[in-house]
Amino acid sequence: MPIIYYDHKCVYCYNYAIWLIRHGLPRNYQFVPLKSDAGRLLAMKHPEVASKNSVILQYGERLMFESTAIVHMLCALRHHRWLGVLLWSVPKPLRDVGYRCFANNRDKLWSTTWAIPTAQEQSFFIE
Repeated sequence: MPIIYYDHKCVYCYNYAIWLIRHGLPRNYQFVPLKSDAGRLLAMKHPEVASKNSVILQYGERLMFESTAIVHMLCALRHHRWLGVLLWSVPKPLRDVGYRCFANNRDKLWSTTWAIPTAQEQSFFIE
């Protein structure tokens, strides 16, 4: 089961999770807050997690960070896979610069509101 660790206090992160669900994210994906017991356990097992300001996609023991995680999430969407393929065509260093620029400045961006999930959408979230 793929697990997506995200910043649950970030409106953009949360709304992106809801967007993924609404656009066909397979049901076997689960969202877990980075600042949860499971997130802390992940950081203990994988110390590199603590140094990342990133969404984390976990497939078994394999971890993906930053733009690579985003690409893999987009590729999981049947009708939006092309977005992942397009993003994958951008060299990783450039993709990650874009990701870090957004992640490090997300609190200074335009304001938005929190998406209100349905019960089905809420079932993707644990903790």
